[in-house]
Amino acid sequence: MNDLSRLTSINHFCITLALTSVLVACGGGSSGPISGDLTTNRPPASSSAINSGWVAGSYKESSEFDNRCAVPRTGFSQYTNQPFPDKKGTVLDEKNFLRSWSYETYLWYEELPDLNPGSYGTPQAYFELLKTNKLTSSQTPKDNFHFWEPTEDAESSDAGISYGYGIELKVYKTTPPREYFVAYVEPDSIAARNGVRRGAKIMTIDSVSLVEDTSSSGLDTLNEGLFPSKLNVKHVFEFKYEGSDIVDKVELQSEKVETSPVLLTKVLKTETGNVGYIVFNSHIEKAQDQWVSAIQTLKQSSVTDVILDLRYNGGGLLSIASQIGYMLAGTNVQGKVFYEQILNKKQTKEDPFPFLNYGLYGNYKNLELPTLNLQRVYVLSTGGTCSASEAIINGLRGSDVQVFLIGDTTCGKPYGFYPEENCGTTYYMIQIKGANAKGFGEYSDGFIPSAQSNNETLIKGCRVQDDINSELGDTSEAMLSTALSFRANGTCPGSVSKGAQKTRASFVDGEFLEDEIRKITIIK
Repeated sequence: MNDLSRLTSINHFCITLALTSVLVACGGGSSGPISGDLTTNRPPASSSAINSGWVAGSYKESSEFDNRCAVPRTGFSQYTNQPFPDKKGTVLDEKNFLRSWSYETYLWYEELPDLNPGSYGTPQAYFELLKTNKLTSSQTPKDNFHFWEPTEDAESSDAGISYGYGIELKVYKTTPPREYFVAYVEPDSIAARNGVRRGAKIMTIDSVSLVEDTSSSGLDTLNEGLFPSKLNVKHVFEFKYEGSDIVDKVELQSEKVETSPVLLTKVLKTETGNVGYIVFNSHIEKAQDQWVSAIQTLKQSSVTDVILDLRYNGGGLLSIASQIGYMLAGTNVQGKVFYEQILNKKQTKEDPFPFLNYGLYGNYKNLELPTLNLQRVYVLSTGGTCSASEAIINGLRGSDVQVFLIGDTTCGKPYGFYPEENCGTTYYMIQIKGANAKGFGEYSDGFIPSAQSNNETLIKGCRVQDDINSELGDTSEAMLSTALSFRANGTCPGSVSKGAQKTRASFVDGEFLEDEIRKITIIK
């Protein structure tokens, strides 16, 4: 059986032959090809543990080991232009740093296993074990968000730069006959320049069938085509669109892709006034100025409501989320708490994160942000709506701004991270749980569109599937159409408006493939 496996690493998704193929052939950012215990996925302990000086329960300050690297970098970061802080050290120093830093800042530090750093190979393999092993009441891991990536990848992501064709994917079936679709295309990317559109089904890559091929060589070709590891490499794709038998053959060359966090801003004319529509896909720094432009456009058109499309937004910077809350709600939230930071008891209590009414980045740094002063917002969501996106929903509701939810249950990540860079690797570990001004933050099972709101996880709205075959912003697209209808008459189309909504949709939606970095809240 062939399936799609997503490793703990960033930017790496692989089509694989079987579980063992994942472990030996699907390497990437976390620790390369995974090896070890196939049942627990724990890296093996060294056959002869080094004398690390480890004493169970005894921790030195993490600052004693900070930036002491086995292979120090020299020079400057190509993304930040800052000099590398590395000093000569050892692999053991790097692991000791992770052990102490985790004990100091991990939200559930009391549940950390205290493992001898001398018994594990790489710092990254050691880090993967430094988390709670407890389960939730539904028997899922309590901590499902523990990961790392090369610092170069973290910095390029923060700068809104990726490598590929500008195609974002949504997968509906990972076993033959596979179903891989284009969810959207970044503007000005090579895919956009070659006419690739949302809803395109990928049929072949370099003459290998993505739908049916099961050979090892074929899977290698498909993986390299979908997720190119080098720049300026050409691959030939064949696409089909719904309702057409024509196969579009397109040659795409991998390139540096600039992310457009605000993918689309549109004014929709309705019988009851103009409605703003914003497709927002990533909480990165440059989103701030794009949001300012979007709000200014909507203000000029005197919109009375906004439909905020977060269906593909996995999260990012909390500062951006708080600014968005202000730009939408303005005087209704000004001076109020956006996000209460709950840390472990060893950490100094942080001031609540407010709704920010001024710029932090780019052209609007230190300038007053525009706002629509809305009292209600309609949010489009899927299981890919995560973390900082959920913080927008929770923060607005905590300040009594009415939120309606159209789509599917959100992913459920009420946690935050302070990313920690050490020796060329950036580590992400849960350090914060967030709550709104009313003290609510327990939405680990996501926010759920429902017939009624309970001021916690149930939000009044409608269940509807992502309509991959209609363009974003098309008023006939299922989610947008449902939002407009719900706004007009307060009910959901069809039977979904009757009775309580189910916790999970009866439909099976596809999975939007996104980097782990896009599915977290970064406190900044």
